[in-house]
Amino acid sequence: MSSRTKVIVVLPAFNEEKSLPSLLSRIDDAFQEFELKGEILVVNDGSQDRTSEICRGFQSSFPVEVVDVNPNKGLANAIKVGFLTALPKLKPNDILIVMDADNSHTPGLILRMTRLIHEGADVVIASRYRDGARIRGLTTFRKFLSWGASMLFRTLVGIPGVRDYTCGYRAYRAQILFNAMADYKDQFIQQSGFACMTEILLKLKKFDPIIIEVPLILRYDQKESESKMRVGRTIRQTLMMLANYKFRRR
Repeated sequence: MSSRTKVIVVLPAFNEEKSLPSLLSRIDDAFQEFELKGEILVVNDGSQDRTSEICRGFQSSFPVEVVDVNPNKGLANAIKVGFLTALPKLKPNDILIVMDADNSHTPGLILRMTRLIHEGADVVIASRYRDGARIRGLTTFRKFLSWGASMLFRTLVGIPGVRDYTCGYRAYRAQILFNAMADYKDQFIQQSGFACMTEILLKLKKFDPIIIEVPLILRYDQKESESKMRVGRTIRQTLMMLANYKFRRR
């Protein structure tokens, strides 16, 4: 892997003081093992625990930047802040990765995702719906909701290469995000919650990206914090967004 390619991992975090010490160390281990020029950007989204303090404590050991957002404004805003902070540091073929800060996403997948970007992909999604994927610790109800969302979007939107529209673990070639930010400007991410993950894909579709999925091992059994997702709200937002998307295209 070329040392000239920079990788920035963005971690939107809200009250993750228990999960982050292990996760930050595992991400840095992946950088070292795979010889990546990597940095970590933690967007501390109004945490009321020691999230910010703990992350800053790692700054003497490896490259960790912390951006504090107060008060808490939700996942979508945290990702937007992460994009706006990280992208000015990247060149077009550098890589931005977003993953959950709750230790449920495995950093060992970073190498495969970055390799696929080097091979020509614009976006790489860690997918729950590819052969080899495994899920531990997630309720049957949540599995059903995620599967239902996948089937709905595959039927009504059908982005080539995409089965998992909602997973937050993704790698992006910086150029595709440069294009989106230049075109949509401050309208790129408008959703206020977890529905933003689908919104990003719908808006990137405009640029005809090459999107590849890799099987995800999702470890909810390693999650130290409570889920931040408001299920009912996320369902409503997602359905409204889909309806608006289909209506605008007619």
